[in-house]
Amino acid sequence: MNYYVLPIQIENEEYDFIWCVMESKTDQLIRAFEFEDEALEYEEFLNDGGAFDGFTPSFVLREVVMQRDVNSEFRDYLAE
Repeated sequence: MNYYVLPIQIENEEYDFIWCVMESKTDQLIRAFEFEDEALEYEEFLNDGGAFDGFTPSFVLREVVMQRDVNSEFRDYLAE
């Protein structure tokens, strides 16, 4: 089993837990869910071969943060 679901207790008005799909060999957080059934379904998908077979490259998991609004800058450029 390359992936497993780990419940993490949180202090939130709507939810008591977040359900984290973790990679067994690397201990990387692959994805978090608000609902257990969604996490279990995703875990099953991954364990059935839907990903990197337990060795997800860390760059795949990085979140891209936009530093600027490119669309707005493009509109401004066209308006000149």
